[in-house]
Amino acid sequence: MTDLFDLRKDSASMEEIYSRIGKDATVQGPNLVILVTAILIACVGLNMNSVAVIIGAMLISPLMGGIVAIGYGMATYDIQFIKQSVIKLGFQVGFALIASTIYFSLTPISTPSSELIARTSPTIWDVLIALCGGIAGAVGNTRIEKSNVIPGVAIATALMPPLCTAGYGITMHSLNFFGGAIYLFFINGFFIALSSFLVFKILRVPVKDGIGREHFKRQQTFLWIIGILITIPSIYMAYQSVDANIVDSQVKKFISKEADFDTSSIVSYQFDNGILTIDLIGMPLTDTQIANLKKSMKHYSKLDNAELRIVQDNSGDSLNKEQIQQIINTKISNETKDDNGKSYKELANQYYPDYRRAINDQKVILALKEQAPALFPEITNIRGGSIASITEQQTITYQTFIVWVTVKEQITPVDAEKLKNWISQQIKIPVILYISLPNSNEQEVNGNGIE
Repeated sequence: MTDLFDLRKDSASMEEIYSRIGKDATVQGPNLVILVTAILIACVGLNMNSVAVIIGAMLISPLMGGIVAIGYGMATYDIQFIKQSVIKLGFQVGFALIASTIYFSLTPISTPSSELIARTSPTIWDVLIALCGGIAGAVGNTRIEKSNVIPGVAIATALMPPLCTAGYGITMHSLNFFGGAIYLFFINGFFIALSSFLVFKILRVPVKDGIGREHFKRQQTFLWIIGILITIPSIYMAYQSVDANIVDSQVKKFISKEADFDTSSIVSYQFDNGILTIDLIGMPLTDTQIANLKKSMKHYSKLDNAELRIVQDNSGDSLNKEQIQQIINTKISNETKDDNGKSYKELANQYYPDYRRAINDQKVILALKEQAPALFPEITNIRGGSIASITEQQTITYQTFIVWVTVKEQITPVDAEKLKNWISQQIKIPVILYISLPNSNEQEVNGNGIE
């Protein structure tokens, strides 16, 4: 059973391992050229938000060689070798920071991409990846024939992108970008070195002559302290990440399950500082509906103590959300064909006033149909809407409302004037009133301007 995990089997000679470690950690010649190209590729990939390009930078980056060399130095208790490896790695890190800072100060694209943002919040999972990647890398690097796991380890442990992200933080004077990215690089670097140290100890690389027991204990204590100090913040960040994902999941579930209404639609929502804000368009929610929403929040653990804020248009809406969507889609489709493809923002600004006017007209007619028969029993039906007029500046306005009232029997001129005054008070703009009997011919042309 022990043979299954015997790392010393098929391992290269100690001389060969030492030679490989020293060669991979060098910072001159081909390694320096590769470092420069890896920095530029990583910067471009992060800047253009290209995952494939970033992966290319990870594959060719020579940074892992210096980190593994530090792990080897710790395993052999060779202080001089450790110092040399740290100096070489420090040069590579400094060079990468300077080069990436220069790049991001020259590029015209300064908006942070999602790939840049992704490297500012390291968690405990980055620790686990670095540990596993470091073990795999050290094992692959110590075989008689180099294993093909090295490219995979280079991608998994991602050393170059965090350094370039830190350079972006320097350029943008952003402590969040710089601090988060440097912390991620430090996590990867330390735990790769630590896991390499463990592999080299298992392989029993020869220690430097003259190393006493006290030196071993001091190094062991130092590694434990540094490891704990690095891991604690990552655990906290992992907790925050998991908690944020749970909150986001519960908010989405609450919105889809509890806040689905036939006569109103959710435009947007946001959960911040214990406050869930929902923006609605359409028929305003009643106090009962809002109370039910607040009550249903108690069924979600992360929303139990949250405050609910409903931002809605209080003018009313007699259209359901399917009709609203159909109107918007039809108008956007037609306008795009006619006007060479306007943006959605331009179309929304253009059509929203017409949409709002149509909704207001429907609200007015609905209110008149509900209230007028109680005041004027002769009324059987009311129709109408605002009519367009064009000003001298060629702008369309809606300053007049036409109302067609159907009555069971003729009413007196006094009652007709009362009806018109009452409608005018409800609408608050000039009113044109037509009063007709049910059997009147609505198609004939009439008015006192005709003989």
